[in-house]
Amino acid sequence: MTGQIHSLPARSLLAPRSVAFVGVSAKGGAGNKMLNSALRSGFEGKIWPVNANAAEIAGVSCVPSLSALPAVPDCIVISVPAEGVLALVEEAAAIGVRAALVVSEGFADAGTPEGRERQERLAAIAKVSGMAVAGPNCMGIATLAHRFAATMADIPAKLDAGGISLVSQSGGLLNAVAELSANRGIGMNYLISIGNQAVLDLADYIDFLADDPKTSVIACIMEGAKDGRRFRAAVERASRIKPLVILKLGQSTAGQAATFAHTGTLAGRHEAYEALFRANGVAAVSSLDELVETAALLATAPLPAGNRVCLLTVSGGATSLIGDLGERAGVSFGRIDEETSRRVGEALGVSRDFGNPLDTVGMPRLRQEGAIEGVVGALLDSAEIDVIGLVLGMRLEGAENHDKLVARMAEIARTASKPLLVLSFISNSLTAHWRGYAMEHGLPLVEDVELGLRAIRHLTDYGAFRQNMSARREPPQARRASGDVSDGVVFSEAESKRILGRAGLPVTREYLAKTPKEAKALTERIGGRVALKIQSRDIPHKSDVGGVYLGATVDDAETMSQKILTNAKTACPEAAIDGILVQEMVGEGAEFIIGMTYDEQFGPLVVVGGGGVMVEVFKDASVGLAPLTRQQATEMVARLKISVRLDGFRGAPPLDREALIDCLVAFSNFVASTDGQLAAIDLNPVFVRTRGRGVKIADALIITTSLWEEDNEQTETHYAFN
Repeated sequence: MTGQIHSLPARSLLAPRSVAFVGVSAKGGAGNKMLNSALRSGFEGKIWPVNANAAEIAGVSCVPSLSALPAVPDCIVISVPAEGVLALVEEAAAIGVRAALVVSEGFADAGTPEGRERQERLAAIAKVSGMAVAGPNCMGIATLAHRFAATMADIPAKLDAGGISLVSQSGGLLNAVAELSANRGIGMNYLISIGNQAVLDLADYIDFLADDPKTSVIACIMEGAKDGRRFRAAVERASRIKPLVILKLGQSTAGQAATFAHTGTLAGRHEAYEALFRANGVAAVSSLDELVETAALLATAPLPAGNRVCLLTVSGGATSLIGDLGERAGVSFGRIDEETSRRVGEALGVSRDFGNPLDTVGMPRLRQEGAIEGVVGALLDSAEIDVIGLVLGMRLEGAENHDKLVARMAEIARTASKPLLVLSFISNSLTAHWRGYAMEHGLPLVEDVELGLRAIRHLTDYGAFRQNMSARREPPQARRASGDVSDGVVFSEAESKRILGRAGLPVTREYLAKTPKEAKALTERIGGRVALKIQSRDIPHKSDVGGVYLGATVDDAETMSQKILTNAKTACPEAAIDGILVQEMVGEGAEFIIGMTYDEQFGPLVVVGGGGVMVEVFKDASVGLAPLTRQQATEMVARLKISVRLDGFRGAPPLDREALIDCLVAFSNFVASTDGQLAAIDLNPVFVRTRGRGVKIADALIITTSLWEEDNEQTETHYAFN
């Protein structure tokens, strides 16, 4: 796919050799600004302003029309009123132009039927002609490495070329990132405003940048994905090649119609994005400053072999502050072992035990000849440390002490086997004396203690992802489409567990009784105490109507079955009742929920969390995208607060964590294989029993879409259990 996105000639758009500007006026306006941006960029290719009423604009000779061009340009930049765009695109396609950048407004952005139709026609023309079209309603594109710009964005003159490429759905925020990067001397490559994404969308640009040799980090500012499936595929592919830093704007629910399911309250669109980013080592940031600091660190630092960080300070107060904020940021501080501590003390000329963050006992000691080399050398040799950082209160105009220490760190970094960096705990301190130092000397510099620590965490997370990444798992083949949830069916527990059991999931032993007398006979067959549950598609939450009795014996099974039948008929007189489910009692273990809710963009979202009746109160849950790898499932379980119970809580025996993970992976395979056919599933509770005894699904609820058919039930075994 190198150089091609969405089967369209992207390179003609993003790195053209010749450009025609249509809609340019000597009086000013958007077209004039686009033309002047190209002239200021130092573009060495051919530039043709197209204007029938002017001989030249901005010192460049005009041509009267596209048909009068002396050669076919790679790209045309269109900034005419919306009504004239389609004819121009068709004319350009007819003469062989391969790309168009449409600045014009008045398409889907107008929010009118005419605007939406105009955008659909633009997309259709591009599809038929094979033209790569950016926009409409965008601010344009710039690439510093190619020395080309056709943009209305305010690209600072002092912005340097570098390895970070930005794709943004917001033109204003693109401007802000360009300014922040210019102030810090952080190098940028592509600056892409994507507008309405009528033809090329965010996934296309990510795909292109993944293969671009001059892009080392892909940064995105996004509101949402046009096509969730393609966006997921682009992120999964790109993240295995280079790091992604994404600022996701806004939070929204998935808008599920499956209101009967607990799972829908635990997983929505926002959680889907989080799951995608987490699974692929994407640095999900929460501000422009964090985006810039994180991208800059990822662009200059080598990837660490592990996540254990050691930060050196020259202040006891800074040590405490970094420790507090580092814990909040999720930074893992490595252990300073006895031998490393001894060597650090020897280098500093003191005898003491050192912790992490590591207080070097003041600037004078660290400045001594060979001191910082000795301290860093000891940490480089330690098997407990993966990343080493020096923390200073860097001054805007520089300081002699800092200059010398940072220079010595840069010298060590040239041959170091681990990433080295400098963190200034003062905001806006690297915009004057230190501007561009990282690019020039190869030593990463980050500023602001909170942002810097979060950037370090993103670095270690991406390093861990690259260390552990596995090939993308394709789900089992199934008819994938989104049905209308409102036309689907809410299955009873017995029906749901029959489907799950056929898929090999560990459901409880149970039988459906038609009468209270039959319930007694089935209780005797199972033996011991049983659970009695009313069964009806019209009663999804059985306990709410008194339709459940736990711990029945042969002696009271018939009586209690009659009671729950009466309760159900009284509470829901119109309900069609199938009978009474007689189910083995699990008897021990911790209660979890495993579930699925269907997202129209991303497909099945898998949920695991604390189960039982309080699931919606505590909402202790983790979300992932199906299908899950075993590592992803393991991490999802580990993030739960209730997971402490799995290792033996307050003297209780440890529970079967591995069986829970097995069940979660198998469930994710099942829902991936039924993609589009099921709207929601609740397995609640799932009892996780003593280690070695596995798990049991004690209750289940499946809500189908209109696509579900009996022939679509999955018979493949996804889980082997005792």
